[in-house]
Amino acid sequence: MTFTVDEFSEWNQQLLSRQAVTRRSLLLTAMAGLGSQFALARRAFAAGGGTAGSAGVVVSGRHLSFVPGAGDIPLDAMAVTAQLSSSTGALPAKLRAFVDVGDRPGVYGTRVEAGIKHLTGQYAIPGGPVGSQFYAKARITGLKPDTVYHYRVRLSDGTVSGDAHFTTAPESAKPFTFTAFADVGTDTAPKDPAFAWKTAPTPWPKGVFDNRAYGVLDPVGGPKGTDKHPALSMTRLMTTQRPAFTLLAGDICYANPSGTGLPADDTTALTGKAPAGRNLFNPYVWDVFLNQIEPQAAYTPWMFATGNHDMEPVYGNTSYLGGSPTHGYGGHVRRLDFPANGPKGCPSVYRFAYGNVGLISLDANELSWELQSNFGYSGGAQVAWLKETLKRWRTAGSGVDFIVVFFHHCLFSTAHNHASDGGLRAAVEPLFTKYQVDLAVQGHNHLFERTDPIRHGKRTRAAPDGSTVNPATDGTIYVCVGSGGRPRYPFRPAPGAEAPAPAGVTPKGEQLLPEGQRYRGHKPSGKENTTSTVANGYFWAKEKNKPKKGKGAPTGLRVPESVDWSQVRYDGYAFIAVDVVPPTRAGDSTTLTVRTLADALPGTGKPYSEIDRITLKRTSGLLIAG
Repeated sequence: MTFTVDEFSEWNQQLLSRQAVTRRSLLLTAMAGLGSQFALARRAFAAGGGTAGSAGVVVSGRHLSFVPGAGDIPLDAMAVTAQLSSSTGALPAKLRAFVDVGDRPGVYGTRVEAGIKHLTGQYAIPGGPVGSQFYAKARITGLKPDTVYHYRVRLSDGTVSGDAHFTTAPESAKPFTFTAFADVGTDTAPKDPAFAWKTAPTPWPKGVFDNRAYGVLDPVGGPKGTDKHPALSMTRLMTTQRPAFTLLAGDICYANPSGTGLPADDTTALTGKAPAGRNLFNPYVWDVFLNQIEPQAAYTPWMFATGNHDMEPVYGNTSYLGGSPTHGYGGHVRRLDFPANGPKGCPSVYRFAYGNVGLISLDANELSWELQSNFGYSGGAQVAWLKETLKRWRTAGSGVDFIVVFFHHCLFSTAHNHASDGGLRAAVEPLFTKYQVDLAVQGHNHLFERTDPIRHGKRTRAAPDGSTVNPATDGTIYVCVGSGGRPRYPFRPAPGAEAPAPAGVTPKGEQLLPEGQRYRGHKPSGKENTTSTVANGYFWAKEKNKPKKGKGAPTGLRVPESVDWSQVRYDGYAFIAVDVVPPTRAGDSTTLTVRTLADALPGTGKPYSEIDRITLKRTSGLLIAG
């Protein structure tokens, strides 16, 4: 018998109700993991210009999120979240937090009190783990459009963060850029942290709670590679694009490195493997991640979707979602700032508009046929809401020309590890075709891949590097940007028993070779398939490959397929920068250009290189038939 994430959460809560967490056990287990974590927060606090107060508390991990208002446009509000950390794992009982806002550094004319949220979680296994973290959360309202605001986080004991700033969305459309990636994780972890459930420091397991699992021959992250910190580099390089906001399409920090939504058990964490039927989990990985992204996220809104590694059933307190099940996202509701304008009970499903672009975050876990721990939890509400949103944005007067949807599991990918998800295809591809979604941003596969335009599940035309595509007639472009920092995945090996072609398909020519890369500047070895046709791809079907009782989560079955839409492939680290040029007036053309920027290509001597560019072009205000 297998269980959903919500059933695991309920089971955990029932057991804990018989052995409740005491204040003493909470502090003991929390303090065990705080030594290096507090030192990390204190360094980030000092580097950001913070000044300590009397309580020994520091402010770190600041990040911004949009608050969509009328018409889904985030004109007059911004969400600010910061982590509060102390060496004891506790905060003074009467400590208060504020966000001071003004029009220039050091001049703050507005004070907004922030709520302090205490996030605790414990799995029902002997000895823990227990997590204890504090977050100050505020929504700053009454802001002016297209205006720069400075802010700082201040505590009642005199603690003050350094100055940061943000810019609100413009009231009228003007050119802007946004960035996107996925599968990021951390590679800036402390060298000697303790696990939350231990009473003495132990080494951080290599590659389990950090990214340091790069292969010996990895030309980027390996011992002789060009970049030992790809996850950090991706974040830093995105800053060079001066983005209006950043999208992260799931698999955020990998506090759950196993990624199947099973109950946690860290008793074998030092081996790097969880006991059968369990997941490893360390809540303090979130501390590392939030500090890692703070230099950008404190200045630029980050908008998150959820992936399979983001299912954390430890947080089963349904009060986080007004009494609804959390689906493993209760911790995210505390740590992050989802706009909460999606269907009820789907916290990571939401929408917002910026300029003439409408953006939608979907929860792919609820639709996936590969990993079915969260499958179907909304009872169809997510897809119904998606249809309503797409229809609204393709209606006269919406102000939206381009529609971008970001989510985790891939509809279309040829990577060896996860490839394509039939569940996502069945649920949303018909809607993407009908309502002319322009760009779909995916993750899950740790590499970069871009398709040709697709309608009704099929390629309509070739769109190589430098092409201009008309989505209204050509179809949707799908990009996988799971190249955000985690150790890389391979493309498909040569056709054979491990990677069979579908019945009736006989690979010929280059298709007989292992799948290779295909991007601007790539020099083929002659021993790889560099065509857009992959004869031995596959997708996940709904039929369950049921694990043995208590051994794992339910998964689907792989079905071989031959594809012709794999236009660009790169197996290193990369992100996309998307440049939007709005129309001058209704009826004029408008463009959305997707640039793929790869990290530290060996031999270039440059911090990044552009390896692909494609432009999507529309006529502003042109409606679809029906």
